[in-house]
Amino acid sequence: MFPNLYNLSAQQKELITNMEWFEGDTWRWVLIWRRVLSPDQSRDEALPHNMIKQHYPRRSMRDNVTWGDNGSFSVRSLYSKAATIKENGVNVDRLICAVWQKLAPPKVELMVWLALLGKLNTKERLARKGMIQAELNTCIFCNDHSEDVHHLLLMCQVSWNLWNSIATDLGQTLAPTSTSQNVL
Repeated sequence: MFPNLYNLSAQQKELITNMEWFEGDTWRWVLIWRRVLSPDQSRDEALPHNMIKQHYPRRSMRDNVTWGDNGSFSVRSLYSKAATIKENGVNVDRLICAVWQKLAPPKVELMVWLALLGKLNTKERLARKGMIQAELNTCIFCNDHSEDVHHLLLMCQVSWNLWNSIATDLGQTLAPTSTSQNVL
């Protein structure tokens, strides 16, 4: 949220425990800069400082994780929070958030979400991680192409035929594309 200050920070990769200390029971945030801040940057420093000072550990309380006011998590509350954050200057990918609409079983929503994030464990991804041998990276359907997410879900002839069949059942037609980048 504060890229100019972040670039000047000497703590870009620090743990929170190295950016503070307790003074009695009071938590003190310490922001360290690579150089002395200009007067404008010093005024800008108040913005993140005011944000983080509201979030601090308490020495007398046991650490725990909660969500929202009542401590219960739901995708709806996450989506609502993401929309609020976007209004304050953080971009939220609506397509990825739209996956969690209870239109499909949770396993299907998870698979689509992982595919959109590029984290679906296809053979190509597993080979890149060294979990399978590179020569085993062939599409399970056609055995003619490397099994990446775009080929597996959209471009493989077997997948394409399935999508065409679904589209026909819905009274739609699909236009063939040479790439799936604009789809997924």
